Amino acid sequence: MRKIALFLMCFAALLASPGRIFAAGEGPGKWDATSSGRWESLPERHVGATDNGISFEVTMSPGTGVSFRRVGRWEPAPAALRIALDNVNARGNDYLPGKAIFPASVTFVFGNDSLKLGAKARIGLFFKQLWNGFTPSGIRLTYAWGNGLPVGSMYRLWEEETVFVVAGPEEVGKTISSTRHVGDDFRAAYGRPPKGPVTEILVSARRPSREKGPVHASITLRYPVAQE
Repeated sequence: MRKIALFLMCFAALLASPGRIFAAGEGPGKWDATSSGRWESLPERHVGATDNGISFEVTMSPGTGVSFRRVGRWEPAPAALRIALDNVNARGNDYLPGKAIFPASVTFVFGNDSLKLGAKARIGLFFKQLWNGFTPSGIRLTYAWGNGLPVGSMYRLWEEETVFVVAGPEEVGKTISSTRHVGDDFRAAYGRPPKGPVTEILVSARRPSREKGPVHASITLRYPVAQE
């Protein structure tokens, strides 16, 4: 029975994979680049990275996207975000995991933290992710360019993921800059401080396949930045 369960979990992970992880030389520095669209090729992009951040510009045709991932250990600290888009998704429901495709997002993963969901809830979450795609293990804070929700919205997307809407359709064509205090946002979302450090950072841009025309996006993240 355990072997069958292990096989199903491995098979599910393969089905849910959004794209392949590219070789180290294809990502900047310690960041791994991953295709997040239908195809295994990355869209046209210009990328640069420093010890405490990443900056990239990308042109995405429908059905394409790119994610940059870095693994490490960081104490919760302020993060400086700068995002610009010349178009946004015309469809999508930001409240539903399978339909919440953000044109630009930055996610901080607390891989050593979790909620007490119970066995039944964990099994239900597994099958939800089997259908919609698996997320990194741990509690996650996502700062997103939303598809229609008011800027400043905070809501639970998954049981262990909270989304903060930092920009939306009314900001198209503008450059949005924001400094977020990750530790304070965690407390606001879960009512307590995190139990461990940030263990993973994901910076992503995506264009749904049913949309029309390309999107040009730029995202810059600096983390951590000096305390104000």
